[in-house]
Amino acid sequence: MPACPPCPSFALTIAGFDPSAGAGVLADIKAFEHCRVYGQAVCTAITIQNENLFTKPNWLPWQQIKEQLEILSKARNFGYIKIGLVQNPQTLEKILKWLRKKYPKAFIIWDPIIKASSGFEFHKKNAVSWQKLFSYANLITPNLPEAEFLGLLKGSPKTAVLLKGGHSANQKSDDLLFLPNSPVPIKFTSKRIKAHRHGSGCTLSALILANLLKYKELEKAICRAKKAMQSFFQCGNGKLGSLKCTYPPFTA
Repeated sequence: MPACPPCPSFALTIAGFDPSAGAGVLADIKAFEHCRVYGQAVCTAITIQNENLFTKPNWLPWQQIKEQLEILSKARNFGYIKIGLVQNPQTLEKILKWLRKKYPKAFIIWDPIIKASSGFEFHKKNAVSWQKLFSYANLITPNLPEAEFLGLLKGSPKTAVLLKGGHSANQKSDDLLFLPNSPVPIKFTSKRIKAHRHGSGCTLSALILANLLKYKELEKAICRAKKAMQSFFQCGNGKLGSLKCTYPPFTA
């Protein structure tokens, strides 16, 4: 009988539930599993949507989010955590402060979600209340519209920022990693594939977290995550991408 593979490491996602499984906690769990990381999840909202249409979010109150965090923390000591969709800055602040008290050394990625891919707007123009929370995260992963909303187009002096280039007009998809106290961003380039995929931002940030857990190097984690995203954009059904099919060799 062949030996069993080693037990996987654990990562935590805190985000919304998307019934289409293209975004939110279901997408994160699939991305973690792709990297052989065992994902556990805390739900912040039950959304009414499919990959083409978003109707509304049904927000869970902080008390229910907290109860989920507390019960999972009784079994696991999470060192790698991702946060996605939240109702407002007040909820995000409560989540971050709870996490920092419980897991002060955890690596936390915040993937800000301002608008659904279908166009539904979650948050209005009130960036100041979000900006005071930047320092609680280790990495923020906005796309261009989210970075503009949050004032992160040139990075942040308080935390690392990966500015995703999927919304740019360039022929290649260039992501820029801004590190605190570093004047020049690190560029990650990949082939631009003309395919619109629901939940691509969620999947990328979850892949980064899982690869960071495995390799402990942020730049390497981003490179491997972007490589996997080539499959996500080339394979799938309609707007739902897939990480499980083969794809041409990735060139940075």
